[in-house]
Amino acid sequence: MTRDPHGPDSGRSAVRRPASIKDVAAAARVSPTTVSHVLSGNRPVNEQTAARVRSVVNRLGYVPASLARSLQAGSTSVIGLMIPDISNTFFAELAKGAEDAAHDLGYGVILCNTEFDAEREDRYLGMIRSRFIDGMVYASGSPPSRRRLEALMGRFPIALADEEVDGLEGALIATADHEAGGRLVGEHLRELGHRRALMVTGPRELKSGVARAGGFVKAFQGHVTERVGDFKEHSGYRLVSELLAAGDPDFTAVFAANDLMAFGALTALREAGLSVPGDVSVVGFDDIRAASLAHPSLTTVHQPAYDVGRTATAQLLQYVSRGEVPPASRHTLPVELKVRASTAPPAR
Repeated sequence: MTRDPHGPDSGRSAVRRPASIKDVAAAARVSPTTVSHVLSGNRPVNEQTAARVRSVVNRLGYVPASLARSLQAGSTSVIGLMIPDISNTFFAELAKGAEDAAHDLGYGVILCNTEFDAEREDRYLGMIRSRFIDGMVYASGSPPSRRRLEALMGRFPIALADEEVDGLEGALIATADHEAGGRLVGEHLRELGHRRALMVTGPRELKSGVARAGGFVKAFQGHVTERVGDFKEHSGYRLVSELLAAGDPDFTAVFAANDLMAFGALTALREAGLSVPGDVSVVGFDDIRAASLAHPSLTTVHQPAYDVGRTATAQLLQYVSRGEVPPASRHTLPVELKVRASTAPPAR
């Protein structure tokens, strides 16, 4: 008779056998076939039942036989990809580049979308840090905590995509030239004649935001009012609206650290009865697909999201495929300013 590994004899020193799919099925009160469908995703399963099965899988530490064989061989041919917001087409393009590079090299990808939620990211890290993956591509959308960094370090090879992370200086990184992008915006607005600008940045703990802001301020050489947003559209809307509500705005141009916040700024300006670019020019960063479709079309910095994801993944896997740890390295990709209808010389 097979004992329940979590039953009354669980405190004895006898070596326990690994949990089987039948153990999971018995504990979850379903058939082994249902367990298989939940794990494979090939057939739909009632969400309540699926949640119960996944809970038992985690509790028993069940490892599918195919994965167990791969682990014994020292490889799963699977990598993790963690991004903060799949609805932002910048990260969707980055994910596509990563997936294409992995596919070309015979690897699968587990996608973890954190929604900028630290607890959600922790849950994903808990799922994958058991080394059921060969490596990870990590695109940070919010400053990771030390606890989360320690969960990553030393577990598996890591490539950072788009964003440097304090504490992971020894990682491989592929990123766009953020400082150059900020500089291009500053030069463009200065050459148009703007001397007073509002700069809506992302979290100051993120190095990309600091680099974009630094490049802009140096090149603009005028008066800059800074407000800190969170890379979401609503923060761009809220910050611009608050300044407009406080009185006559002391700026003729807005530089938003990403396109979503620039869209929020456009809405706030329009609701205040100001025209773009007649009264205020607006510039974004990323050049997501909607930037060229906005009204007016958005002047923005194009950073190659697809190439960032592809480069980070390809560089990581060229070492992982040989069983080697990637050395610390940096791959900086060029950016380009896309001048569209949202910028013009100041009216005053």
